[in-house]
Amino acid sequence: IRTAANGGLYLPDEDDESRMQTPLFLGRRFAYWGDMNDIFISGGSGYTMNKAALKTLVVEGFPNHFPHAHTFSEDTMVAKIFRKYDIYPYNTQDENGSERYMPFLPGHHYGYRFPKKREDDWYAMYSIDIKEGPEHCSERSVAFHYVKDLMMKRLFALLYDKCPADSR
Repeated sequence: IRTAANGGLYLPDEDDESRMQTPLFLGRRFAYWGDMNDIFISGGSGYTMNKAALKTLVVEGFPNHFPHAHTFSEDTMVAKIFRKYDIYPYNTQDENGSERYMPFLPGHHYGYRFPKKREDDWYAMYSIDIKEGPEHCSERSVAFHYVKDLMMKRLFALLYDKCPADSR
């Protein structure tokens, strides 16, 4: 996160001669089937990567790993490629442990509660250190999945106090 804080350009305290951009891979982390050694960034709410990560993926990763793979789960494949280059998903939770990238609509996250048996729910099983209810979503959320145009406008209005007084 220290690297992300300075724009992902350089690791702090490096000398000028060795400055190379550190690859950043950010988004909502999931543990594939609960396996903490197989963490990927959910493609649903999107992921963010800097130029160094993108270059690694396109120049080295795609041509050399899984070049003929056809899959709907590009997010898990991207994570597998990055692991081969020691690039791992950053934890993008805020200082309170709330998520910034959401794989569902805001209402789903607000009302979500863990099932009695986590293995009965893929979301509970894949999620890493999530909170329930209003604490789940960070006040500085980056993205929600499944948000269509009218809902996006409404969310913008709510977040940036652009709603008419009688509609709140």
